[in-house]
Amino acid sequence: MNRRRRTTGGREPRPISDSIQAVTAGFGSRGRAMDLNERWTEAVGEAIAAHSQPERLDAGRLTVVVDDPAWATELRYHSSRILAALNAESGAATIAELRLRVQPGT
Repeated sequence: MNRRRRTTGGREPRPISDSIQAVTAGFGSRGRAMDLNERWTEAVGEAIAAHSQPERLDAGRLTVVVDDPAWATELRYHSSRILAALNAESGAATIAELRLRVQPGT
């Protein structure tokens, strides 16, 4: 039986914990979105919060689900104020863009 040796390209083997950390690093943005859920009503007001919710934060883009196209328009109109309110608490502009997704019945 001819067995081939797998080479690492001159690199030493790494601990599996390093690989797991690299894979789970992207999960932090999901956790940040969960933090946003807690502050969402304060940032947008009760009326908008009743018709919208943050879904995902990825690379500075916050995706928000709204239950009607009219509320998507409302959020677009207030987007700069909403982003400023959400970023104010963190002390850094971590959210640069608001993306909206309409999903009736949300």
